[in-house]
Order: sequence, then structure tokens, then C-alpha cells
Amino acid sequence: MDIGINYLTELEEPKNRFDKLYKILLKSRYINTIKFPGKYCDFETLDNFLKLINETGAKPDIHGLPGMVAAIHSKNFVRNVDWEKVKERISECKRISTHIGLENKDRMENYEQGVFENNIKQLKQNLNCEVGIENIPGGFDFDHRTLTPEFITEIWGKADFGVYDISHAKLSAKDLGISYEEYVERLGNKEKVKILHVSGNIDDTGKYEYKPDKHVLINEKEISDVIKLFEQFKNVDLVVSEYAYNTKYSYEKEIVIEVMILNEIIKTKNEQEVRNKLKFLQENLENNLSNLEEIIVLNY
Repeated sequence: MDIGINYLTELEEPKNRFDKLYKILLKSRYINTIKFPGKYCDFETLDNFLKLINETGAKPDIHGLPGMVAAIHSKNFVRNVDWEKVKERISECKRISTHIGLENKDRMENYEQGVFENNIKQLKQNLNCEVGIENIPGGFDFDHRTLTPEFITEIWGKADFGVYDISHAKLSAKDLGISYEEYVERLGNKEKVKILHVSGNIDDTGKYEYKPDKHVLINEKEISDVIKLFEQFKNVDLVVSEYAYNTKYSYEKEIVIEVMILNEIIKTKNEQEVRNKLKFLQENLENNLSNLEEIIVLNY
């Protein structure tokens, strides 16, 4: 099973400051895939991403393009995509994924028939790829009808493959007034899901109190639900950590923890062992990663 992580960059120089760390994690085989975009989706970031991919041989996971609106039912979905510039960089890719539904605050009453199918056609014609669709989160004023398990099931059935985001699912269940367990139980076409998106959504520091989908370091309370994903989605070939925002440690330390914990989950599927590893890394990995080599040796 492939393991990936968001491609994170900064607005200030050096914008690609995490590339060195990604190279270490790739060389140490904790990850073999990098996902674009992470936080920023512009051509400069895409160029840095592709440079890293070419230098390391990592697998690219494309989840959006510069100018793309992450809402495949929207008539604006690829309206602002400069296909000429995109195809100069990406002549073709194995697959691309994006989000189900309309844009924030839009409603299904405004949906125009055929837009969804035309948007998929545009991606296929320009990139010669499979198209996957991800369930969207609650908490952002998306039309609740597009959050339902039934709607997700229908769209997964029409797509080449599905993407399941556990934090999105929990937030959608909350908006719909049902339990997360009921949400998962009502999902169909689970066999079409090829990619799992995992990220922490519990921030004990309160730093992101008002951000519904937090994309922070995994919390020990979330480990059990992540382990259970592999019982529900049996055809997954890629698990991606969408970690993007730090809380109490440095970005570098939290990236390493997130990746090592994801590996432990996939390797052992044992909640207590994963909890023990999380505690060990939090207590022993230096914030500046000065002992990273030692930690890597201990974790082999």
C-alpha cells in the first residue's frame, strides 16, 4: 500500500523548506507518494512539487490544479484552468481527484444538468487520466444534500474511483444530525474507494478553534477510527496524510510524527501499539529534528 503526505510550502523564502525532510522520509521509505496541492495551489508551487517528484522518483498524487475550483458539480470547476500551462508541466497522469458537490453557499437548485459529466470529460481529455471524487466536509455551508451518504454513493458510482476523507465524513455526519457510524454504514460503492485521506481534527491547544476541518496532527482519540477504515474500504491502494497546520510542535516534528504514526497504523492495525509510538515520538523526537537519524534507526 502506498503512503503519501501533503506537499507543504511556505509563502516566504525558502518556500520549499520541507523538501529536504520529504527526501529523508522518501529515502527511509516512510512515504513513497507526495500529494499536490498541500496548502497552496499555484504554478510556482506546482513547479517545486514536480521538481521534487523528478529528483526523488516519488509517486505524484494530483488532487487539484492551479485555477481549479474543488467542486466538480460547479460550472466554474475548470473555467479558470490554463490548460496550455498545465499540459506543459503534466502531459498526462494516472489519475486526478477532487471534491464532490457545488461551491460553498451554492445550492442544488442552481445546478445545471450535465455540468458534472462535462467536468469529468474535460479532465479526461486534457490529462488522459482516471477521475476520482472525494466526500466533502460539513461545517462550511455546503448544500446538505451533497453531504449525504446516498449522494456520495451515487457519485462514487459514476466516477472512476472514490476518495474517502475521515474528517470530512465526521463533519458531514454532524451537520446531518447522525452518528459517524451511521454515516459510514449508509455509504455504498465502498469497493470503488482507492484513496483514504487522513488528518487530525482535534486541536487541544485551541489554535484552530474556529476552523472546522483542521488538518492538524493526529490525536490519540482518532487512532481507532483510522484503523477501522481498512475494514470498510478493502480496495485502497493509497493512504495520504493531509496534515497541513502545526499546533504545539514545529512543522518538521509534526510531519515526522504524522508519517511514522500512519506507518504504524498500516503495519500493525493495533491501537495500543500506535498510541505507544505516538507517545514515544512526542516525548523523544527533538523539535528541530536534531535526533531524527537516531529516531529513524530505532523505528526500523
